[in-house]
Amino acid sequence: MKRPFRAPAAAAVLCSAPLLLAAVLATDATINTTTPSSSSPCAPAMCGGLRIEYPFWLGGTHPPECGYRAFQVTCDGNGTAFLENSFWKYQILNISYDDSTFRLANHDLSDGTCDVEVRVNATSDLGLAPFAISRTNQRLYFLYNCTDLRARPPPRSWAPVNCTKGSNVSTFNSFALLAGGYRPVPGNCRVSMMPVLGYPGAAGKDYRQLMKGGFLLDYAADDCAACKESGGRCRIDTDYDIFQCHCSDGVADLIVCGQYLFISFLHHFKFRRPGNY
Repeated sequence: MKRPFRAPAAAAVLCSAPLLLAAVLATDATINTTTPSSSSPCAPAMCGGLRIEYPFWLGGTHPPECGYRAFQVTCDGNGTAFLENSFWKYQILNISYDDSTFRLANHDLSDGTCDVEVRVNATSDLGLAPFAISRTNQRLYFLYNCTDLRARPPPRSWAPVNCTKGSNVSTFNSFALLAGGYRPVPGNCRVSMMPVLGYPGAAGKDYRQLMKGGFLLDYAADDCAACKESGGRCRIDTDYDIFQCHCSDGVADLIVCGQYLFISFLHHFKFRRPGNY
C-alpha cells in the first residue's frame, strides 16, 4: 500500500509553508490520480477522468479494504484505468454507479489486429468474477478457417478479417459477423465470440471500431449507501472478501449500524395506524 505523497525533508527546510503548498499542488497536477486523505482512505479517487470508488478501488491509492478483489483498478501514467485481476487486459472506459454497470474494452484485442490465433471467447475469464454480460450488448463473431466455402461464396453479412498488422491482405477464409443473438454458422468454421456494445448502422466490417468501443458489464455488490446512511463506513474483510459496515461501536452484524436499525424500527411502529398489522 502506497503512502500519501510527502515532500522531501529538504524541501520543507528550503521552502516556506505557502511555497511548499504551491509546489505540492503543482506536482499533484502533473499526475493522473488523486489521493484520498488519511482520514478518509476510501474516498473517491480519480484516474484520468474516471471516478473510482466502492465497490471499485484504485491499487496504490486505496487500501485493499476499500473494495472487492475483483474490482481492483490500476491507473497507468496516461490516466488510463484497467481492471487488475483478469487474464486479459481490460481497459475501463466508463462506470455507472447508479446503474451498477461499467464498460470495458479488451486492450489486447482492441487494436483491431485480431489475435485470432487465441481462438477463445474474449470474455471467458470474466465468468469467475461477480460480473455479468449485459443484455444490451450485441455479439461479434469471428469465423476462422471456413473450409466449406468453395462451392458458394460467404454471405454478404460476413466481412473478411485482416489479421496481419499493417497489411491489407485478408486472412484466408476468416470473417467477422455482428449479430444480435446466437445463430448457426454455415461453412464448417471455427468460431469465437466477444460482446460489443455496438452503435446504429454497425456491421461485421466495423469489427475494429466495435472492439475499441467495448462492451457493457453488470456488477453486483452489497449496498454501501445503507451503511453510510446509518453513520457507518463501507469496508471489505480482505481475508474473506465480504462486505462489512464499520460503525462507531465496531463492525455491524448487518449491513447497517445497530443504532440506526433500532431508530428505524421505532419510527416504523410509531407511524403505523392502529389495527394495520
